Amino acid sequence: MSFASKKNFVRYGAASIAACLLLATTSAQAQAPADEPDANAPAPDSIVVTGQNETNGLNLTTRETPQSVTSLDSLRMQEQGLTDISEVMQQIVGIQTNRSSALGTDGTNYTARGFAVQNYLVDGVARPSNIYGFTEDTADMIAYDRIEVIRGSAGMMTGTGEPSAAINMIRKRPGADLSATVAATIGSWDKYRLEGDIGGALTASGHIRARVAGAWQDNDTFIDREHAKRQALYGVIEADLGPNTLLTAGVEYQNFRNEGASRGGVPLFFTDGTKTDFARSTNGGADWSDFRRKSVNIFASIAHDFDANWHLQVDAEHKSGSYDETIGYYFGTAIDKETGDGGTFYATRWASDLTLDAVYANLRGAFEALGQEQHVALTLSHTRFDDDQTPYPGWWGGSDYMYPINAYSYFPTGDVAKPDLTPSGGTAGNRIETSSIAGVARLKPIGPLSIIAGGRLTWWKQDSYSQDVTGPKVWTPVVDEKAVFTPYAGLVLDFTKTLSAYVSYASVFTPQTSRTVDGDVIAPLEGNTYEAGLKADFLDGRLSATAAVFKMQQDNYALADGPGIFAPDGSSAYHAVSGMKSSGFELEVKGEILPGWRIAGGFANARAEDRDGVRQMPQIAKNSFKMFSAYTLPGQFSALTIGGNVEWQGKTTADGEGPNGETYSQGSLAVVDLLANYRFTDHLSLSVHVENIFDKTYYSGLYLGSARYGEPRAVKFTLRGTL
Repeated sequence: MSFASKKNFVRYGAASIAACLLLATTSAQAQAPADEPDANAPAPDSIVVTGQNETNGLNLTTRETPQSVTSLDSLRMQEQGLTDISEVMQQIVGIQTNRSSALGTDGTNYTARGFAVQNYLVDGVARPSNIYGFTEDTADMIAYDRIEVIRGSAGMMTGTGEPSAAINMIRKRPGADLSATVAATIGSWDKYRLEGDIGGALTASGHIRARVAGAWQDNDTFIDREHAKRQALYGVIEADLGPNTLLTAGVEYQNFRNEGASRGGVPLFFTDGTKTDFARSTNGGADWSDFRRKSVNIFASIAHDFDANWHLQVDAEHKSGSYDETIGYYFGTAIDKETGDGGTFYATRWASDLTLDAVYANLRGAFEALGQEQHVALTLSHTRFDDDQTPYPGWWGGSDYMYPINAYSYFPTGDVAKPDLTPSGGTAGNRIETSSIAGVARLKPIGPLSIIAGGRLTWWKQDSYSQDVTGPKVWTPVVDEKAVFTPYAGLVLDFTKTLSAYVSYASVFTPQTSRTVDGDVIAPLEGNTYEAGLKADFLDGRLSATAAVFKMQQDNYALADGPGIFAPDGSSAYHAVSGMKSSGFELEVKGEILPGWRIAGGFANARAEDRDGVRQMPQIAKNSFKMFSAYTLPGQFSALTIGGNVEWQGKTTADGEGPNGETYSQGSLAVVDLLANYRFTDHLSLSVHVENIFDKTYYSGLYLGSARYGEPRAVKFTLRGTL
């Protein structure tokens, strides 16, 4: 696939998707039924065109939701060979990856609509965005049925966070029929993966069902010395306590380790201002560096249908997790071309035990009024997060942990002395307790018009503590926000049975700790999203398309008063201003355009600016395009599926980060993947995935004058058996 220019690509890409929307209004209902695919072929739809989502508690379909929502299900994960959350996020329209260091570090970041993506949820239970280690950014997908991504402000779901996107990870559930899958994968850089998934009824009546899934993976990477391991195990059981009551309970275990990995990348510049050209396999990590994440989640829920219209569900979850990162890495923004001098070696260890306890209840129902069915929902939640850290020495402690190093002699081996990283004594940590109540209604005053309005009240209290070796914990209040309101409103107008228009307003907030000169805590940072768009279903509902425009703004941004101006507690004084803003548009299509031919993807544009109009995060492209396509051949060739994926992004820059203020620019680029799947029988198939087939050399993330390369061409084979 070639791209003559960004302008032509934007023009024709946007036009083609817009044409799909127009097609919905003119021909969807008149479309003659397409010829049926071969009766012996497998079900071709590996893409859920429209389904239920939990963006506001009402369990609406995508068409009924006045926000941009993308869902990627387990069938598509299987078809594309997506096995962890980072690979899934790479496929979501409007999500940009800025991966400047190895997986498992704090250098894998995502943005949406110009803001950082920090909001993760599992089955609707939010993780805190301001305590390190609680995100699910290394999760294996073996436990999950689908991933829902809601772009924009998601305050109805999370309460707190950035106005970018929320990632809701929905766990698998058992079915009544016996099913089983086992798969083995081998691939480039000694990648080996085994996974299994079995479920079905445990009793003859089918009233008790269970499912167990697990995965084991071991692989090197294209980076020298980097070696990753992961294990995941998931089990869930369901029991019908009565005709209208369902009890669910389960456990999820995730274990990730990345050895020899670096928290940094390679320098972009030499000291004379010219660009470096290191091999893609160059590793800045010490041979003893080690990044570990581990968690055990126990969850349960009980759901009851009072009648056909009213549903109550109560969920509870306990998570016990930890991270342990032994960090040794090279960092430098410019090095001497002749000698390799100019870099610095950094060493430390970060470790913490994490716990989460949550209770979540949702009551939703429908009633008749004004001759229409009206919907309402009420949600209550309470969650406590604890972060118990073990302090270790690090680069802030002297020359044993931070010192000059030569890149040319260090990079090939990563051989460097490991400093003393025994605990420095005592402990420290944080506790967050948050409660919320949310209510929302979907009212239909007339048939084609829906009005959705609601809001969430959030109580957020955060305290931190320190403890020496023998003394008690000394607690310090950090922030205490009471009844912060995040409103939500939207209108959906159905022009036809296949085309809708919508407008919406949504908000989210982030607690702040900065104080004014009078000693008052700055009000929470507010992220407000204004969005309008069109959503269409056509070809008898097999294909959907969305076009959205948005504007976002952060209010109450804490700006320092200036040097020498202090709050009563001695800290620097701040005042609130209107801060970052972003605007843009998104176009997305998903579904089956011909029998057996599926597509999913679209185009996104976003530009973030500060209050003075200066562009922010230029290392993130303003324009991006992603498109997945797979075709199951007809007739006697129906055992074969072929397809691929393209990811394109516009120009990115690292402004003024060279030794003499040079700007590093990476031009627009496209990465193409191909896939093929062949079914030997109804129960045995072989998949081949070739990623970056043209072996494009590029940086996957830019950060402070350094960068990490994107993955070169890679091949993997998966043999899959099903029952």
